[in-house]
Amino acid sequence: MVRGFLLLALAGCAHAVAPPSPPGFARSKDRAAEVCLPPGVKAYLGGLRCPGGGEPQTSRVGSVGTRMAPVDPNDPRILLQMDPERPLQPGEPDLHIVDAFEVRCPSATYAVFIDMYHCPAPPQPSPDGLSR
Repeated sequence: MVRGFLLLALAGCAHAVAPPSPPGFARSKDRAAEVCLPPGVKAYLGGLRCPGGGEPQTSRVGSVGTRMAPVDPNDPRILLQMDPERPLQPGEPDLHIVDAFEVRCPSATYAVFIDMYHCPAPPQPSPDGLSR
């Protein structure tokens, strides 16, 4: 029973096996990595590795606005979607607020975009140029 619980717990963990990285993943706000709340951001960034395998230095740049531009800037869904327990409805535009981070490696500095309002979040691939 404990073994099954452990496997279930690892399935939602940030260290679970991530799918291959599509080109441009997490390099713009509309293609942001999807994680669950600040602990998900910390786990995602903490799992990134530089091309040589070393751990990068990361820092938050700030919010870059909504993932998709709302038709109406006062769309009430912008606030509603900040509730991580409220999944997006089919066909609903993703108006989550996205944060930008600077990821510094010895050979390059990368901009990485993260949407932390996807709970639970599936395993995420690494951005181009980085690994997990």
